[in-house]
Amino acid sequence: MTLRIGRFSVERFKLDALYNVYLGMNSREQTMAMVAAGAIVLLVIILPVVIASGRIGRLEQDASRGREQIREVMNAIESYEARKGTLKQLQDAIGGGFDPSISTTLETLAEKNDIKDKIDSLKEKTVAPSEVFDEASVDVSIKKITLEKLIEYIQEIENNKSSLLRLKKLSIKTRFDNKQELDVTFTVSTYRLLEGAGESA
Repeated sequence: MTLRIGRFSVERFKLDALYNVYLGMNSREQTMAMVAAGAIVLLVIILPVVIASGRIGRLEQDASRGREQIREVMNAIESYEARKGTLKQLQDAIGGGFDPSISTTLETLAEKNDIKDKIDSLKEKTVAPSEVFDEASVDVSIKKITLEKLIEYIQEIENNKSSLLRLKKLSIKTRFDNKQELDVTFTVSTYRLLEGAGESA
């Protein structure tokens, strides 16, 4: 007669023989036999379960790391796309707006707003080079101008359609001899992209 346990089969007479041998043992031998049987059960049944659980745990950790890496890649892609969009806006803004004669343009705008006589000085300044764009700047000094005229002049500069001009480092001081008039200094810059800038983005 054959006894089947799962995929394993054991002859009945072998079990009977083992049982008879067990009965013939003294108490100490029976205890040792039970310990040995428990160890066999541990090795055959429990140990594979423990090993499988450990493998499942490692797989879950690997899956978690994989999901984290995917999130990092997605964040990097989003960051790249955002920077690419910012660069595109910069290219559109300064692509053809460089003013090679910025001082002349500022004088023309001042004359248009009837404040040419208020300009004390226009001084071109050297700007630290950039890897992306070229910048030309002029320091402007204006004396005895009203706030209203100053605002009009700044708006003319910022909204100039023929070139891209941007105001920087504005300083305003009220005159001691006439509180209605101001002494003003600021920097105006114009920009152009360097050849090939941003093409690898």
